[in-house]
Amino acid sequence: MNKILCSVDFSDASINALEFAAAIAKKYHSKITLINVFTESDFNRIVGTEALGKSFKELMAMASSRLAALAKVISESREGEPIDCNYRIELGELTDQIKTLVKEEYYDYIVMGTRGVSRTNGIYFGSQTEEVIEKVNTPILCIPESATFNGFKNLVYASDYAEEDKVAIQDVVSFATFFDSRISVLHINQDERDIEYKLYVEELNSFIQYSKIGFVNKEFKGAIGLAINEYMQTEKADLLVVYKQHRNFVSSIFHKSLTKTLAFSTDKPLLVLKLEA
Repeated sequence: MNKILCSVDFSDASINALEFAAAIAKKYHSKITLINVFTESDFNRIVGTEALGKSFKELMAMASSRLAALAKVISESREGEPIDCNYRIELGELTDQIKTLVKEEYYDYIVMGTRGVSRTNGIYFGSQTEEVIEKVNTPILCIPESATFNGFKNLVYASDYAEEDKVAIQDVVSFATFFDSRISVLHINQDERDIEYKLYVEELNSFIQYSKIGFVNKEFKGAIGLAINEYMQTEKADLLVVYKQHRNFVSSIFHKSLTKTLAFSTDKPLLVLKLEA
């Protein structure tokens, strides 16, 4: 993981996500780019009375100054080797700017903060993060505002024992190796296909070379997301990993159930892998 792109809008959620990005960069010796896609209305909302009476140009300068200060803090305040952290401020739409940067600069991961949940419509990510997941072909780490970084000791990979799992789990192992994480490959068994599941596990075990990985076949008749959430709480998991299997990720049966139910657990980061990448 050489390069991380972290979206910063100066909200508490994005600053919290930056803490996660810095911790990961320290482990991977990665370079971080902070990006702020400036909109006057959003910046006014964040800075409040500081924005009163200032022109658009002055507000842009304020945003650039704050971004530079954050980059300096990240670069200078970490123990050990300094983190290479730069910044960019752009105008336009967030998703479009991220797509352009990823295409031009080849970022390995995107880190974004999420501000909470609408339990009315079941949206977990927030509309901007959801759009980035749909349209940007790069793995994205979604950090809830209330999440606290304590390392990634226990990871849960939500598996539907699809063919894509064979590639995705190798990416999970690569991520876990740097943090010496334990991986639980969790399958929610709703149709009692035990024979198929055993064959699937045997095949995965034949090529996965990682000692701290286990396979869990959990029977559950309710919502998939609720079962995953229950397992994560029981196992004190630090990160949930899923892959973007379908073109319309949030509308798929599996992930729609997952995101809806995760509205009741807002403190767990979510890593969305993109196998197309």
